Amino acid sequence: MAIDVEKLAENFAKKIRIERAKRRMSQEQLAELADVHRTTISAIEREKFFPTIDNAAKIANALDLTMGELFDFNF
Repeated sequence: MAIDVEKLAENFAKKIRIERAKRRMSQEQLAELADVHRTTISAIEREKFFPTIDNAAKIANALDLTMGELFDFNF
């Protein structure tokens, strides 16, 4: 089965927005905790950029999620 990259980016962006909102975090706060630039978080949430594995791990850690939880798109 082929991976739909556009759908993956859409779901990842939605997941980040949902988890960030649950924690009442700004993009800047998440970026600081994840040690990435705020524009990186913004670009991910706008589906303009898909993070590297290491940045995805940093974001997961900042949100106190496992990688599995970060990529669980059952919302």
